[in-house]
Amino acid sequence: MTAAFETYQAFRPELHFVDADPHAFYNLPLAYASLTCASGLHCADGSTSNAHSCEGYRAGAGQPIAYNENLAMVQALAELAPAADSAAYRASGDATPQLLQLATVELPLVVAKVVAYRVADFSAQTLSDGTPYTQWHYQGTDRPEDIPHAQFELGCLAVILDAQVRIDALLTRAGRPKRVPLDPSLFVRLANTFLRIVWRQNDLAREIDGSGGPGFNVECAGWIPLAQFDPWVWRRSRDTVFHPTPPTLRVDNHAALLRYRRFNAMKFLTTFAGQNWLIVPAALAVGQAPPQSITQQKWLLVLSGVVIADQRGDNSGGWNQQTVSFEPDMAGLDVPGATSGPLNWAIAQYGIPRPTGVAGQDYLVRFALDEWSPFVSLSAIFDQAQSINAGYAVNVWRPNACDSGADIVTKQPVGNLFSGVNADLAVSDSDAWIYRLGYNITLLGRIVFIVPPVIE
Repeated sequence: MTAAFETYQAFRPELHFVDADPHAFYNLPLAYASLTCASGLHCADGSTSNAHSCEGYRAGAGQPIAYNENLAMVQALAELAPAADSAAYRASGDATPQLLQLATVELPLVVAKVVAYRVADFSAQTLSDGTPYTQWHYQGTDRPEDIPHAQFELGCLAVILDAQVRIDALLTRAGRPKRVPLDPSLFVRLANTFLRIVWRQNDLAREIDGSGGPGFNVECAGWIPLAQFDPWVWRRSRDTVFHPTPPTLRVDNHAALLRYRRFNAMKFLTTFAGQNWLIVPAALAVGQAPPQSITQQKWLLVLSGVVIADQRGDNSGGWNQQTVSFEPDMAGLDVPGATSGPLNWAIAQYGIPRPTGVAGQDYLVRFALDEWSPFVSLSAIFDQAQSINAGYAVNVWRPNACDSGADIVTKQPVGNLFSGVNADLAVSDSDAWIYRLGYNITLLGRIVFIVPPVIE
């Protein structure tokens, strides 16, 4: 880890990073302006690409490096900063105050600003049927990004997304208002770019606007993490890398398909049109002994609202069946300072003592279930043109598999932690949509404070 920090410091002179600029990026060294490029330099295949690259480096001295190169660097920093904040590293002899300041204060801000620099070029677009998607450009040009660079960049953003909560927590602790500008709606649009623009019957286009190609099927790896937001990305990527024969199953494609295979079966809904809740202490039966402490208090919690599903019918003429999962806001995201949701309201309203430390960092707020009764139904549907055997169904609903953890005070196991609701949907007719789902979830249980999971 210390060697990684030394690498960051070695490249620090090339980093554009100032308070007044919301963006950060790495530049080519100014010394490249004096490169000597041999015009007769040839590659093994007889091309002169090495000479052209040299000339490009010389002409670009002092200018920003490519987007994918910037993201490759901050992908590593996004993993490095939280690791440096761990108890294990802080206890090491290498963890000097100066290095920890660099790692836990400067690096998170660099990550947030470099991501902001990249996504500033992302342009939200809409297809004729209302589907949102995203377009963006190759570095320093007005032409669409090509697929090899695009998938590499998205693979980097997937790593940063995994670390986003921890990076934002470090920024909060440092008193910085800046946050990593990644949100579910962006990734939904990116997934649609792949499914509706780039992918064409198991062939990938050369550019992200659908032009050029085919012949780029090997470039699936960075798109596959978008299966978190639409499982069809996983299925289309799987089919694409095995088409044609022999398959283009490069090691990064294979690894990504394995890493994200669980999203093949489920679509996670993260955008809500509205959320409501009610939480009150559960009444006691006649003769029932009252709880001995507030930690044993039972609560009746009712959650209702509308969640965005955006599920379309199947082009084959059959039913497009999909399991979706969603979790209403219970206690805000696991970010220090979160105050939303019914659990945080009850903690404040009834004076429930919190553990020492910071919520989302030193402990997590959860709801341990005794009983539950979810309900999910159609809220908004649409058929674009002529209805041909259109159909819409919420076939069944059930709680998601409950989580488990350890009580922050007693360290005793706590099970049945509420983790949302699953619903099996089905849509028939290729231009029919289930746009929104309504839900009403009644829960009985306890508010608990849980030890955060150890992140390897």
